[in-house]
Amino acid sequence: MKLVYTYILFVLSTLIYIPSTYAQQNAVTDDGRKVILYMDGSWEYLHTHEHHPEAEEESGRKAHILLGKDIMIYLDNGQLADFSVQSKGPRLYDNMNGKLNRIGRYDIEYDFHTDRVKKIGSYAIEYDFHTDRVKKIGDYPIEYDFHTGKISRVGNTRFEYSFFHGKLTNISGDTPGVKISLY
Repeated sequence: MKLVYTYILFVLSTLIYIPSTYAQQNAVTDDGRKVILYMDGSWEYLHTHEHHPEAEEESGRKAHILLGKDIMIYLDNGQLADFSVQSKGPRLYDNMNGKLNRIGRYDIEYDFHTDRVKKIGSYAIEYDFHTDRVKKIGDYPIEYDFHTGKISRVGNTRFEYSFFHGKLTNISGDTPGVKISLY
């Protein structure tokens, strides 16, 4: 009798465990970024702040900008490399072009002519016409150092670089509700 109860307990625990293992899976992209894969075919980046040894020399060319608690913008040499929404919710795609047009409560809009993301939720994204660099996200201007091309301002936060070796020398100001990581 004890063997039957053990067997039933084993079967029930297996039935409970198996669906939970398929609810989401973690994976690593070719470039080393971690992602979460969902059963509905959608995915999002797993956001962990790691030490980047290459950042010592190139700090300021790449940035992760967290707006509020949900929206993460990835810039690479000033260009919008990617974005993610960290809150849970359905991911809806446009039937005509297959592009993501809503994540949870955030609508996503694209520029018809350039195919670039032009708005995520209430944050409109403006680009420089000549360089394709992001120059503004919502109310937060983004500027670049003339000599190095590195990010020198996000909102009210300023980044200064050495004229001689281009390394980050000073950070000043504060932009409430925004977290900035330079790489």
